[in-house]
Amino acid sequence: MTREDSEQNFDDRDYESWQAAATAALKGKDISGLTTRTLEGIERSPLYTRHQNGTIRTGDDFPGGAAFARGSRASGNLLGWEIRQSHFAMRNDVNAQILADLENGATAITLKGAAPEIANLDSVLEGVHLELAPIHLAPGSTQELAAALLAVCEARSSDPELLRNHLGLDPVGRLARTGYSVLPLEQEIKQCVDTTNEVASRYPNVIPIAIDGSVWANGGASDSQELGAILSAGVLWIRALLESGLSINDVSNKLEITLTVGPDQFLNTAKIRAARVCWAQVISACGGSSSQNPVTIHAQTAQAMLTKTDSWVNMLRATTACFAAAAGGADAITVAPFDDALGLSNDMGLRLARNTQLILQEETKLSAVIDPAGGSWYVEELTDQVANSAWETFQDLERQGGLGVALLSGYWQEALAETRSERNKAVADRSMPLTGTSEFPNLGEQLLDREPLPQDPEVLEGEQRCEALPLFRWSAPFETMREAATASAKEPVIFLANLGEIATHTARSTFALNLFEAGGIRVLNNDGFANTTACVEAFSASNTRIACICSSDSVYSESASQTAQDLRDAGATLVYLAGNPTVLAEADTDIDGFIYLGCDVLEALTPIHQLLN
Repeated sequence: MTREDSEQNFDDRDYESWQAAATAALKGKDISGLTTRTLEGIERSPLYTRHQNGTIRTGDDFPGGAAFARGSRASGNLLGWEIRQSHFAMRNDVNAQILADLENGATAITLKGAAPEIANLDSVLEGVHLELAPIHLAPGSTQELAAALLAVCEARSSDPELLRNHLGLDPVGRLARTGYSVLPLEQEIKQCVDTTNEVASRYPNVIPIAIDGSVWANGGASDSQELGAILSAGVLWIRALLESGLSINDVSNKLEITLTVGPDQFLNTAKIRAARVCWAQVISACGGSSSQNPVTIHAQTAQAMLTKTDSWVNMLRATTACFAAAAGGADAITVAPFDDALGLSNDMGLRLARNTQLILQEETKLSAVIDPAGGSWYVEELTDQVANSAWETFQDLERQGGLGVALLSGYWQEALAETRSERNKAVADRSMPLTGTSEFPNLGEQLLDREPLPQDPEVLEGEQRCEALPLFRWSAPFETMREAATASAKEPVIFLANLGEIATHTARSTFALNLFEAGGIRVLNNDGFANTTACVEAFSASNTRIACICSSDSVYSESASQTAQDLRDAGATLVYLAGNPTVLAEADTDIDGFIYLGCDVLEALTPIHQLLN
C-alpha cells in the first residue's frame, strides 16, 4: 500500500463509520455503554472528534494567553516545575531529611507541624539556603508560625526580595479540618489580610495566603466540588484584600492554590487547566486584567487515594497523578511517599517520592514540552466540562453566602457527605477498583511497619464552630474488613464448590477468589468436581462452614439448588453462588448470597464477618 493510499483510507474514516465498527465489535450492544460518568455527572465519550465534541482554542487561548487554559506562561514549564517535598517538623531527623532532599533534586520544602518558636525553627532549617530553596508552611499554619519563619528568613537573608516563601495562612481550611477556632472566621481572615499587607511592603515575593483544596478533596469532594470551593474561597479573599486597599491586579500574587491530583490522569490534567480558566474568569469579573494575574497552582497527590494494603501500588498511583499535574501545567508539585498512609515515611519512601518527579521532569522530558495536553479533543473538551461544572458549584456556594457561611451552616459538609456516599458505592461495587485492595489483593502480605505520625499539631482550641471534615481514604472499608479478619480468633475460610471441568468454572471461581480475598477471607480453591457428591465430600473434609458454588449457567440450572441443599446438610452455615440472581429460575432458600460483577462486595461479605463475632 502506498502512502497516498493509506492517507486516503484514513481520511475516509468518519465518525459514522467508527460508530458502525464499534457497534459491530460490541455485537449489537448499545454504544452508549462505552460512555462513562464522573461523580459530578460529566460524561466521557469513547471517542472525541472536532465535529462531535472537540473544543477549538482561538484568540488568546495559546500558552500564556488570557484564558490560561494552556498555561500561565508562554514558555510553559520549560524551566521545570517546583519539586516540593513535605516534612513533619517534629520528626527527630527532619533537618537531615530536608538537606538530603535539597541535595538530591528537590527545589522547595513544605513544613508541617512546626513549632512557632524561632529557635526551634532555626534548628530545623539549619544549613538551608533560604534564598535558593523556598520553605513553605503547610496550609492552615498560624500567625505565630508565619512570623517565626519570616524572622528566621530575615536573620539569614541579605535581600528580602529574593525570598519566595509561602506562609500557609488558611483559616477556612483549618476550621474545616478541626471544626475549632479561637476567633470567629471573619476576624481570622482580617488578621491574615493585615499580615498580607505588612508582608507585601518588605517581602514582595512572599505569598502569605493559601487556598487549600486538599482539605475538601480528602473530605470526599469530587474534582468539581474541590475546584468550586477553591473559587469561592478565592472570592472571599479577593473581597477582603480589596477592602484593605490592595489592587485587584496584585491579588493573585498574594495567593497560592493547592489542588489534589489522583489516579485519573486525564480528569486531573483537565482540572489543573480548568482552575486557571476559572480563576481568570473570577479576576475578570472583579475588574482585573486576567492576562496579568495568573495564579500559582500547586498540585499535591491525594491522600485519599493511598492504601495501606499493597502500599507499593501507591507508587504507580503517584506517578500517574504527578504526570497529570505536570501535563496540566502545575507550577509546583508535591508527591506523597507511597507509605504515607501507614505512618511516618522512611528514607526510601521519601527518596522514591522525590525521584518520581525527577524522572518525569528530567528523563521523560515532560517539562520540555509546552502544554503537552494541548490540541487533544478529549482534554480540551474535558477542560471546559470541568470548568463549567466547577463554576456551577462555585455559584451554588455563593448563593449560600460564600464558602465560609456554607461551612459554618453545615451546608457544605452535607454536600460532601453525599459525594462520599456515591464514591463509597463505587468502591463497594468495584466500578472504582482499587488494585491490591478491592481487586487482586495479596492476602498473605505483611504490612510495612512505620513509625506513627507525630501528634497532630492542630490543637482543638477555642470554640467549636462547625462540623470537622473527616479524612476520607477510599480504601478504608476494605482495609477494615481485612483487619477484622486478621484479628479474628478463627481465620475466615471459604470453600469453592467448583462444579464441572476447569473450563466450565474457572471464570467464576477466579472471580470469587479475588472477591473473597478482598475481604480478608482465605479461599480453598480446586480444579472442580464431576458431581455434587464428590464436591460435598471435599467440603466436609475442608473444616470450614462457608461455601461458594462456581460453575456455568447450564450447570446451575441442573444442579445448583441440589448442591446448595447438600452443602447445607453437610454443615454449611453460609452458601454463596457466583453469578447474578437471575441465573436461577426460581428463588433458592439455600443460597445466602450472590456474587457477580457490579454487586456490592462489602454487603456480600458482611455475613461472613458477622460470623467472626
